[in-house]
Amino acid sequence: MPSSRFYAGEQDLRAMTRLVSEAHAAHGPQVECTVGDIDWRMYRNAFVRPEQNVRLWHDERGHLVGFAWGYVNGDVDLLIHPREHAATLMPQILEWAQAWFPTRGASGERPLHVWALESNTSMTRALEQQGWRRIEDCYLHLARPTADTGTAPLPPGYTVRNVRGPEETAARAEVHRRAFGTERVTTEVYQRVMGASHYRAHLDLVAEAPDGSLAALALCWLDPENGLGEFEPVATAPEHRRKGLAQALIQEGVRRMWKEGARTALVYAHAANPASVALYESAGFRVIDRNWGYVAP
Repeated sequence: MPSSRFYAGEQDLRAMTRLVSEAHAAHGPQVECTVGDIDWRMYRNAFVRPEQNVRLWHDERGHLVGFAWGYVNGDVDLLIHPREHAATLMPQILEWAQAWFPTRGASGERPLHVWALESNTSMTRALEQQGWRRIEDCYLHLARPTADTGTAPLPPGYTVRNVRGPEETAARAEVHRRAFGTERVTTEVYQRVMGASHYRAHLDLVAEAPDGSLAALALCWLDPENGLGEFEPVATAPEHRRKGLAQALIQEGVRRMWKEGARTALVYAHAANPASVALYESAGFRVIDRNWGYVAP
């Protein structure tokens, strides 16, 4: 029987990353997350407590075969590999998730959401066998080939470049906060992101405004073993929107991914955000999968 325990440190982070990379080797880009997602989720705010909200499952030989990551909003992301373990692991995962969120589903609260890729029939079948039902809420997984795209036109005075290094941490964190309207990404938090194993400064792109401030961002992550790149996140500060900055950052990111050996670029977009979806489709991305929310019966 599989055994489970909570996340216990950097060794587990490396094991989770290996599992994600192995899943991509087996299934191409149609996997629940990327190696960059693991780093981004681990470091993107000051409230991540993996020792409390990441659970790992191991097989009889002690090999990691799956993990579940719970978030304070009631989302639970899963990855199981090989996928044939889904039928055995899913009852345990759902039991853990419901115990971890004992008040979720109460009146006026968002119910617990477990996410599963449409293409991952082993996982969706296991969820449905436990009585969980799919709701009309999903994240689109989009992909495009990489290429030497050249440069996209920019408004006068704007430039696209990568961050200059640790000395620009505060400015990089500030443009994230302005773009997303959240205070979660502080200077200290972004310092942690910059220390992540898959972070590369030359793939951390920004658009600089004529006054020297940062106007937009696109952080690229690379899985060199599988020739995959991912954008997470992409955003523009409100006062600089509708100038083509995000499009220019994406084109530059695709070009840099290509130079690093990636042949496919990925990005995720919430289906309920048509502006985001339209941006990525205009940059050549096409939907390859859907990550659906499932709720308890």
